[in-house]
Amino acid sequence: MKTLAFSLGLIAMPFALLSASPPNFKQVSKQANWVAHIDFQSILKSKIGSHVFSEIKKDPNVAQQIAGLKAALGIDVENLGSASAYGSGNEDEAVILAKGGINSSQIEGFASLNENVQVEERGNQTIYSFKKGSFCKLGPDSVIMGSNMKLLGHGLDVLSGKSPAQSEKRMTSLLNEMVDQPMALMTMHLTKVMAEQKRSLSVPEAALLKKTGLMGFALGESGQSMRMAMVMQAENEETAVHLENILRGASSLMALGTDIQIQPELDEILPKMKSSVSRSKKNVGMMIEVETDLLLEKISEEMQRRAAKQSISNQDSLPR
Repeated sequence: MKTLAFSLGLIAMPFALLSASPPNFKQVSKQANWVAHIDFQSILKSKIGSHVFSEIKKDPNVAQQIAGLKAALGIDVENLGSASAYGSGNEDEAVILAKGGINSSQIEGFASLNENVQVEERGNQTIYSFKKGSFCKLGPDSVIMGSNMKLLGHGLDVLSGKSPAQSEKRMTSLLNEMVDQPMALMTMHLTKVMAEQKRSLSVPEAALLKKTGLMGFALGESGQSMRMAMVMQAENEETAVHLENILRGASSLMALGTDIQIQPELDEILPKMKSSVSRSKKNVGMMIEVETDLLLEKISEEMQRRAAKQSISNQDSLPR
């Protein structure tokens, strides 16, 4: 099961850095195998997010890059609004809808100056395509982006109603029940995503995941702690009972402080996490809670380590 835990961690961890409210499924393609929604203002207002952002802004290079984004592209990092993203699971395919903190006319003007841009009129909309992506202005402070023109066109069709959108997910409601006003939220069809990414699994793991449908994650601040919730939807209640037992076993291992060797940093924090497991018919949930101050301590240590490493690298590059 270590490989399974590692696989789940690889998929979930990038989204743990995102802040989100429930996505608008009317804007999401029915073909999507994963969906995430990002609320950047919640990141900046959270205890961890505000600390990290204030620290990285102390770096003159970062501050210059933030100012450069606003001057050149009209992207105001400190006032970004929200973004929804979805895709098949293929690492090179995604559609993103962003709103707030964006001067879409300025981005459009910047793109039109690029000699490699391809411009295509689609009704009353203008699509700008590059080698590694396409985008289209939706409003004064909103845009839609795609990994390629075909995906972007499909995303526009979903918005206009020409292509079907997803229905509201029960999974989202369950996650909101476990984490009040989650900062990060995503759902996925795990087996479909892993198939798109061509991940190999052992026979027992493949058999287990085959009986698991939708999966969801949520992250939020609650008082002096951070909470992460995971929900797995089984194909039937019998399978759900087995999933419940597996998660209870994992919860017990964490309580005992067992080293599961996912990452050294996580192995140090895991024994200090509080966890609980619950089941409602076919849905099995696991809640993990850890003190915010502990996470801030570890994040600060990592930032200091990287800063020291960068300082040594800079010194080594100076002429002797």
